[in-house]
Amino acid sequence: MTKVAERGLPVRHDHWKPVNPQLDSVIRKYIDEARRTVSDTTGNSATLTGGALVLVGLGLVLAIGTGNPVLAIVLAVVLALGGMAYTGLRSPPLEVDQLRILRPLGGPGNLPAGYLVHPLAWRAGMPEYLTEVARVPERRMRIAVELCHRHPGAVVDLLRMVERAEWFVAENKPGHDFTEAGREAEILAVATQDVEEHVRRVSALASGKKAKKKKRLV
Repeated sequence: MTKVAERGLPVRHDHWKPVNPQLDSVIRKYIDEARRTVSDTTGNSATLTGGALVLVGLGLVLAIGTGNPVLAIVLAVVLALGGMAYTGLRSPPLEVDQLRILRPLGGPGNLPAGYLVHPLAWRAGMPEYLTEVARVPERRMRIAVELCHRHPGAVVDLLRMVERAEWFVAENKPGHDFTEAGREAEILAVATQDVEEHVRRVSALASGKKAKKKKRLV
């Protein structure tokens, strides 16, 4: 079974990951927007603008006082470079609230289940969602990773399905292997059956909708 390092991007044994260029483009857009928003709200732009105005005023004073505009310009440039270097060293690193990046989509949990193993999702708050919001244990995560390529719903739906399978195995104790590995295998088996049933229900529902649509067209 896939091994998942803490807060690390899980990689399935078959290296599968979902391919959805349109959704990938949307996620990249929100990542870029989050970074731009943080950059715009750190105050750096206002600080630089204010500093520039001060330097212009200082340059005018020096030009009038010394009678040498060239010297005033040189001094202003030197001070500007020094100020920018100081600002760069003293400015705190930009921190993006990862859980807010995909808020327009409902958060990382609303991504398709396969995005549990997609690098873009892990740049857009998936680790924080799993550890801070969903609080997913390692075993549940491993099983979810095994099933994410088959589940037709969202990440949160898959995690809840695996959690229900955990409760079922804990209460009914099927099988005869009571080791950790045995329990995990039982949970995976139960969760796999649940996923397959869910897939059949979704397929039947989709087929029913198509049939109704054809009748309306006729």
